[in-house]
Amino acid sequence: MSRKLATEADSAAIIRLPCSAPLKGNIRGVLFELCNVLYDDTVWRLWVLRVLAQLGLHTNYRSFFHVWGRDYMAEVHRGQKTFGEAFRAFLLSAGLSPGQIDEVEAACRARRLELQRTARLLPGVKSTLARLYNAGMVLAAVADSERPAAVIEEQLQRFAAGKMFTAVVSSIDLGRTMPDAVCYQSALHAMNLPAGEVAFVGHDTTRLAGAAAVGMSTVAVNYQPGVEADVYVTRFDELLDLFGPPRAMAAAG
Repeated sequence: MSRKLATEADSAAIIRLPCSAPLKGNIRGVLFELCNVLYDDTVWRLWVLRVLAQLGLHTNYRSFFHVWGRDYMAEVHRGQKTFGEAFRAFLLSAGLSPGQIDEVEAACRARRLELQRTARLLPGVKSTLARLYNAGMVLAAVADSERPAAVIEEQLQRFAAGKMFTAVVSSIDLGRTMPDAVCYQSALHAMNLPAGEVAFVGHDTTRLAGAAAVGMSTVAVNYQPGVEADVYVTRFDELLDLFGPPRAMAAAG
């Protein structure tokens, strides 16, 4: 399931550039936000909402999981709490009883592991990554995740995309989460490129802002309402209009 893009009302104040508009500087690398850019991370959350609705808790997806990410999951991604500890605390704050929490946690744990095991790249991602890689672009990924980079790399290998990435950076290895500059700088160091030669492709407002703060150009895809970026694309393969053909010709010449 792809994420809903910004509506006209939400994005009326945003100045959008055509996807083919040039980015500042000589872009030689692309750093990707992992979740909801390369693959869909919303399926488990939507399933959780359906389970909670059966228990009589009806809530808004965006506001509910905004609190989850900001106040609970960030600690998991920094290695300060386990996922189970954070999830139980979150459900307790939402008003569930201890018995309901036990029931929801057991069901959601199994479902989450299954979805992680069967996750697939979003449409157009694999072919676009391959063309960018073959054009000579340096590719890397950064994730706020409770899984270390080595595990994420294994997942990318299962996607048959692992060889395309020069580096994978995970928050739990750093003890920091985006938009902390260390997350981006660690990826840039591994890519061996300065910030001005790398574009960050993301969907989350604060993570895009963090990338811009360290000097990267920013590209929004599957983006949240009100997000700010240098360029907005509606399909992943539109990245080829930004990076692909020019780089391919340059490599050939």
